[in-house]
Amino acid sequence: MDKSSTITIIDEKNLRGVLAPPEIVSKETLENLVDFIELSNPEISKETEKRVKNSDRKKTWIPAEEVERRLKKRLNLSKQPYA
Repeated sequence: MDKSSTITIIDEKNLRGVLAPPEIVSKETLENLVDFIELSNPEISKETEKRVKNSDRKKTWIPAEEVERRLKKRLNLSKQPYA
């Protein structure tokens, strides 16, 4: 790993965050970090629960395969391999 590949922590008045190269923070770790932050905030957690319940009630969930199919169709990628 390159010595310049370090984690940068931002702690300013209007912005907080962590910047890191993908070799240090995987996509899965990043998603877990975002989930942790969102679920640590009681207001956001309540809003998320409310949205999930409403979505379940309205049966608005779309399977991932269907989302992928629709996206490919919209982008006209149905016959092209992933880049």
